[in-house]
Amino acid sequence: MSAAASYQDRARSKRSAQASLIPPEWRLQSVPSVEDAPDAVAYIRNSSNKLLSPRELAITEISDINALLRKLASRQLSSLEVTKAFAKRAALLHQLTTCCTEIFFEDAFTRATQLDEHLRRTGETVGPLHGLPVSIKDLFGVEGVDTCIGWVGLTNKPAMQDGNAAATLRRLGAVLYVKTNVPQSMMMSDSYNHVFGQCVSSINRNLISGGSSGGEGALISGRGSILGIGTDIGGSIRIPANMCGLYGLSPSTGRQPYERNGPRQDTIRSVAGPMSRSLTAIEKYMEALPAAKPWEIDPQVIPMPWKSELCTTTKTLKIGYIIDDGVVKVQPPVARAVREVADALRAAGHEVFEWDASTHAYAYKLWETAILADGGEGCRKLCELSGEPLIDGMLVGKPENKLTIEQAHQLNADKHVYETEYLRRWVSSEMDALIMPIMPWVGYKPWTWVKSHQYVGYSSIWNLLDYPALAIPVTTADRQKDRPDDEWKNHRPRNKGDEFNHQQYDINLVQGMPVGVQLITPKLQEEKCIAVAKVIDEARSLQHGESKL
Repeated sequence: MSAAASYQDRARSKRSAQASLIPPEWRLQSVPSVEDAPDAVAYIRNSSNKLLSPRELAITEISDINALLRKLASRQLSSLEVTKAFAKRAALLHQLTTCCTEIFFEDAFTRATQLDEHLRRTGETVGPLHGLPVSIKDLFGVEGVDTCIGWVGLTNKPAMQDGNAAATLRRLGAVLYVKTNVPQSMMMSDSYNHVFGQCVSSINRNLISGGSSGGEGALISGRGSILGIGTDIGGSIRIPANMCGLYGLSPSTGRQPYERNGPRQDTIRSVAGPMSRSLTAIEKYMEALPAAKPWEIDPQVIPMPWKSELCTTTKTLKIGYIIDDGVVKVQPPVARAVREVADALRAAGHEVFEWDASTHAYAYKLWETAILADGGEGCRKLCELSGEPLIDGMLVGKPENKLTIEQAHQLNADKHVYETEYLRRWVSSEMDALIMPIMPWVGYKPWTWVKSHQYVGYSSIWNLLDYPALAIPVTTADRQKDRPDDEWKNHRPRNKGDEFNHQQYDINLVQGMPVGVQLITPKLQEEKCIAVAKVIDEARSLQHGESKL
């Protein structure tokens, strides 16, 4: 294509190339309208549509990752069959939701065949995730395919080698088959860009899947992947996990390999982490990770073991909770989700108390200052590569936000003071974990963000402090339970973000959509995150008269 081609032409060319990589027999004859098929999961499951065979459907509906890995290790299922089943479902979901970016099925099938042959010949698996198809966010480099992260100017520049995350996954025995959609700049709680377009929810195609790991959210909730890897610098794993009814772990820095390409601020570090429909899969991935010795691949990874014995606890816990951080008042379903978890823990005999969030507004100011510190220069340069415009609504700096070296040093000093004080307060409280909203809203239609004053302070504070945070699905928005009460109706907005969030609440729009909470533990205590999540799941089961025993 000519170097003078418009960014629109270059984007169309990329989408056309992407579509050609879906096998003809997996292509929908016509993509149903949102009105005719609002739920992509139900549409694919519908036997009358004849999209998946009963065996393909059974394989992709498996939620127990350990059961699937056992079948792969015992050769009850071949990696090739499992990979083809998930690849086919991913292809179908992509046509309904635009969840994928790079598609490399043939490479995946070759890898799966090699793994099957190795197991047949030696009787041994290649790593703890042997033969398992794993999806990854577009940000991660994979040899032979692009990593355009939503920028037209970065298309048609395939990676010469695997990046840190892909190399680690291959050591674990995983099969990579797709990369997933993101927003331009990756700084928006939505996943829209000029290259691939708008990603929407698999559960309700009228609504977005979140961001910036929104493609992962749509793919995993649609059963096109059993395990995916996203990234998070301000909520980008937890927000789409919350919107899509998933578990998603944003770990502390140093536990998971990551790619840091090009000059950028380093006050707040992005992290990579797992997303799945089950807590078991999150635990299994984190448990498996040290087997790959990722510290030999990424110098920022800490050589530390995963302590499985800490992933279960029987002690009485002291749990703090936050419903309102004082900046943006959460919508009714979000408040109810936190209350339901707190009530379940209290009923199970745990100590539950309200945590003081009065300093969180200051934490958001620190985080936002760091994120905007380059004054938007990075994004401007990327726009210039193709002539594409910057999409409105993203958290991207303006010239007046650019920090001098002296100001950047002061920001680091202020951050250190805040971290120290927060740790002191946490330790002195003897709190085991904290539960709180992930975001103040439930769901939006596409393009809502471009006119918004987005606020991600509920999630970003834990990136600032570098504490692990785990998204946990809890409930769904309910027309009866979540009708605006007098307190909500009479709420006087505190700021533009609060005003926007309040005005946008529409229970009819989000009826039935997932709502969760996030669980936070101190730095590098991901095992404790898993342990407390198990306690929460059990407490909620008991509250509803169920038992997991």
